[in-house]
Amino acid sequence: MRKIFISTFTVLFILSFISLQFLSGEETIDPRLWEKARKIHEDAIVIDTHCDTPMLMLERNLDIGKRSSENQVDLVRMKEGRLDAIFFAVFISNDLDEKHPSKKALEMIDEIHQQVEKNSDLVEMAYSPEDIRDIQKKGKRAILIGMENGGPIEGSLRLLRDYYRLGVRYITLTHNGNNDICDTSNPGEARWNGVSPFGKTVIEEMNRLGMLIDVSHISDEAFWDVLEISKVPVFASHSCTRSLCDIHRNLTDDMIKALAKKGGVIQLTFCSFFVEEEYKRLASENEKKIEPQKKLLAEKYKDDQDAYWNALIELGKEVAPPAPKIEKLIDHVDHVVKLVGVNHVGFGSDYDGTGSVPRGLEDVSGFPLITYHLLKRGYSEGDIKKMLGGNFLRLFEKAQPRGEGSSPTP
Repeated sequence: MRKIFISTFTVLFILSFISLQFLSGEETIDPRLWEKARKIHEDAIVIDTHCDTPMLMLERNLDIGKRSSENQVDLVRMKEGRLDAIFFAVFISNDLDEKHPSKKALEMIDEIHQQVEKNSDLVEMAYSPEDIRDIQKKGKRAILIGMENGGPIEGSLRLLRDYYRLGVRYITLTHNGNNDICDTSNPGEARWNGVSPFGKTVIEEMNRLGMLIDVSHISDEAFWDVLEISKVPVFASHSCTRSLCDIHRNLTDDMIKALAKKGGVIQLTFCSFFVEEEYKRLASENEKKIEPQKKLLAEKYKDDQDAYWNALIELGKEVAPPAPKIEKLIDHVDHVVKLVGVNHVGFGSDYDGTGSVPRGLEDVSGFPLITYHLLKRGYSEGDIKKMLGGNFLRLFEKAQPRGEGSSPTP
């Protein structure tokens, strides 16, 4: 059975690369290097720490058990891309922070659990590093939950604990607006000049529970506050380096060094806007041109934030510049490694939450191309396995409360 399984993967991987070459006409794959990359990728535990597919599950009634051409992630393509574990983001817009966002968050969490139950032959819920390893050994995909924006906590540590019991294993403290926990990285007037007094208690309780703290999307001042307050390593679930792409959502070199010093990891995002400076420049110019259309969408979907974000992504695709080459993403890997070493970098795609990604990574089946290019850059098998998932597993383990089990309280 194991031999048949590997043989099937080999065919799928080869066909995917033939397809990539045929479509792009840009890259000639070295067969010997690709075979080596394929084996490394297959042996590794590959983890993606951020994707927004749950939003589409609710908005479009998406069934992740079936291949879809409407989005970037499903279980069929996860298997083809040999992605072992993925964090589904419970994304709640800051626009809902004062409108009882917990209802929307709980509906999305319920949808994730329902879809996992529906596809139990392919996937299982995971709540700990041990769960990820056990599920991978079964040949299934592991689904974990992260929450993007802490607004659904609604000022209550009791709700925070409830989210943990339901499987939420990290929280991106805020999104594109200031909330009652901390300030956003988006330019504008600060509310707290970092983390709020309530945010401090949230971080302390997350540490106690074993819930990871995600510093993507938060302001620079909040980032430094988090590092001072947290007693365990923290991470950025989907950010790149500001030195290579100067945007507020990316981390500066000093931030990356401080994150690493505390044992943290930066999970590099595939979002073209954060990957390549030239793409960001052209896309910013185009965004100004569609500002009137964005305002119309905001008015049209003022009562449906999920529909608004989906419409915004589709509008962005219409005016997007050519996507960067995958080498631009690997440049961010090199930059982090030169700064702090290979132990502090991983990947958080932001699939289904962005309109443009590097060429070859158009959906989750393209993950093996990252392994190929890391090998091409001269990284060793051990270093590649760390970056594909090992570094995040180490971080996840350090955050686990001593003496507690691998599953949430029923």
